[in-house]
Amino acid sequence: MANYRNSKFLALKDVLDDMIKEMRIGSKMDEMNVRKYWHELMGSFISKHTQKLFYKNGKLYVYVESAALKQELFMAREKIKSNLNEKLQDNIIQEIIFR
Repeated sequence: MANYRNSKFLALKDVLDDMIKEMRIGSKMDEMNVRKYWHELMGSFISKHTQKLFYKNGKLYVYVESAALKQELFMAREKIKSNLNEKLQDNIIQEIIFR
């Protein structure tokens, strides 16, 4: 971690960002936020039918129960991706994979 003592004042955000990078927990925080916003944006019906959801290396993997629901989500994947990235205020989701 960078040495912050006896230096000028730093923004708390910069200190926390450095700490997150050093502890290597940024990807887990991204996954936690993706899960949170998925349930918020998609609503209760789709959330109930989502079996598994995980994020890794820019890809969001979504496991759903129904083939029909999977097809509907597949057709809307670009809109879902843009809505999630907008909510996350970053372009971390590069691809959504439905299974």
